[in-house]
Amino acid sequence: MCFSAEASFVVSGTLLVVGAGAIRKVNDKKDVFIACIPLLFAFQQLTEGLLWLTLESGEEPPMQFWLANLYGIFIGVVWPFYAPFAIYQGEMDKSVRKVVASMMVAGISLAAYTIIGLLSEPVIASIVNHSIHYAHDVEGQRFVLGMYLFATCVPFILSSNRLLNITGAMITLGFFVSFYAYRETFASVWCFFAAIASALIYLYIVDQRMNRVRG
Repeated sequence: MCFSAEASFVVSGTLLVVGAGAIRKVNDKKDVFIACIPLLFAFQQLTEGLLWLTLESGEEPPMQFWLANLYGIFIGVVWPFYAPFAIYQGEMDKSVRKVVASMMVAGISLAAYTIIGLLSEPVIASIVNHSIHYAHDVEGQRFVLGMYLFATCVPFILSSNRLLNITGAMITLGFFVSFYAYRETFASVWCFFAAIASALIYLYIVDQRMNRVRG
């Protein structure tokens, strides 16, 4: 499979439209943070698209440096905290909210860990097999990945809403496919597919709006 700047820009532009549409259709303030998920992915894919251009042109740092590490911030700082936070805000079931709250704690810990890691060892990006490889050593990688799944995917799967369950299942499936099929460029490939899956958020917002009108 071939990824490129064009592919990232197309996904970014599509999610920008989807995210803006989702936000416009929000009827309940509790869903605003969930509606913003496609927009965040749009900016993340825009970042990678720009990084593609700098890598292909052979442009020297600091542009590559800042884009690669901004992408690293999206992966390791934004999503571990924001994913459980958004689901927590939108969830009505009190028992689910309690469990998701524990995932927020795990997410905050991962975000702090990532910040420390990026300060001591910034990300270095390169093109490998038509994808972007982000070089950054992570101690206890399996444990960190497990915690990452716990913080970013499980909140969707535990949600009391079927559409969010489906979104979480697709993102989780993308995780395992990317990890085993694209090990060297796993971070880039998984985020690309997760970004596409986030478009389902629009259906969730529309469904919530229709339920509110019927109710």
